[in-house]
Formats: sequence, structure tokens, C-alpha cells
Amino acid sequence: MNDSFKKPQNVVVLGGNSDIAFAILKELARHRLEKVVLAGPNQTTLHQRASMVSDLGKIEVQVATFDATDLAQVAAQTELAMSIVPTVDLLIIAAGVLGDQPSDEMDPASVSKVLTTNFTGPAVALTATVERMKKQGFGSILVLSSVAGAKVRRSNFIYGSSKAGLDAFALGFSDALWNTPIQITVVRPGFVKTKMTESAKSVPMSTTPDKVALAALRGIELGKEIIWVPQSFRPIIFALRHLPRSINRRLPF
Repeated sequence: MNDSFKKPQNVVVLGGNSDIAFAILKELARHRLEKVVLAGPNQTTLHQRASMVSDLGKIEVQVATFDATDLAQVAAQTELAMSIVPTVDLLIIAAGVLGDQPSDEMDPASVSKVLTTNFTGPAVALTATVERMKKQGFGSILVLSSVAGAKVRRSNFIYGSSKAGLDAFALGFSDALWNTPIQITVVRPGFVKTKMTESAKSVPMSTTPDKVALAALRGIELGKEIIWVPQSFRPIIFALRHLPRSINRRLPF
């Protein structure tokens, strides 16, 4: 259960090597975080990340397998990861890949991997999560989306469309759960300086995992469904959505 300050004590992360997820756990460790499950495909790096989480305080950390591309096993892997703790106060869906737009758009297999990792797999996991949270009677789900999914652009339309799909699916599920004790929150950060983006060129209005973590946790406490990081992206995306396509396709980003 959440502590007296409404902070989650038991957390499951699907995509346990995520820098943003780690920043969230680091912030929660300042309160009464007790149990954490890190689930992902690479057990070696997961154990390394687990040691980092353990160093944050008296936190029991376990690892589990979660491969978003293994669609036949995603639901079972999600349920198993959640079963490790007595109850799941917060589940973070952080699995994702950035891909390489110039080469990916010429390779059907690469397109499939990006879409499956960023959208289809997480959507299946979200469905399994909701069903388990219905049984326990409560829970919060944090879905790491992206500004790129709020307005898909030519420069990264594969990644953007995968995040757009997950974003829409999560918000649709949130509507379906209206007036229930289960809350889904979608976070739309801009460019975040993480290990996933270290090979990409930094852009204006870049943010950090720590800033995303603070905004995400604050948004959950306030019951928000959508969180923009930074908030100034909201009017910018609104404006871009209303530009004619003939202008949008000429934008240099």
C-alpha cells in the first residue's frame, strides 16, 4: 500500500534498466520505498541496476524477465513480475528503444522491432497489469510515452508513431477505468539525456531523468492523466498539430 504521504512502497518496473525509472525509484527512496521488482530482457545489467537501487536505502530488490518483443510471453512475464511483491502500488512501463530512423525506414525487421518494443508489447503488458490490479482493488500505472508521440514528425516517424500508439492506448484504457481505484498516468517528456539517447544530438528544451521523475510523481499525486516535461511543450505541440501538412513536412526537426 502507499504510505501516509501517498508514496508507493511496492514498485514494479517493466524495462528495469530505464534511467527515467531509476530516477523515479531514487526519488521514492527518500520516502518509504520497500520492495522493487526490475523486469527486463538482460539479466546481467538488471542485476547491476538492482545493486544501484539497493544502495539507495533499505530496499528489497528482485529481478525478473520481461521481453516486450516476446508477445506470446509478455502477459505471463508481467503477471509473474507483479506476483513477486504482495501488492503493486505502482507499475512503471518503461520498456522502449529509440531505433535509427534513416536505416530503420528501409528495413521491415527494424520497423517491427521498434513498434513491438515500444507499443505492442507494452500494450499487452498494460492489459495484464490492469487485470491484476482489478483483483487487488487498486494501483497506479505510469506509462513513459514521449512528446514525439504527441506529434509524429518526418524526422522520427517510426519511433514517434510507436509512442503515439502506446499513448493513445493508455489514455483509452484510462477512460475505460474512469471512477475505479486504478489510475493510469501518461508521461510525455521531450528529449531526455539518458543512455538510450547518448548517441543522438541534444536538442533545445532537453530535460533530465530527475526532472521527469519529479514531474511524474507529482502528477500521480495530483491524479493527472497526462504530464508534459517540460510543461511548455503542451502549447508547442498544440500549434504543430494545427499546421497544414504542407508546412509540417518542411520543418527541419
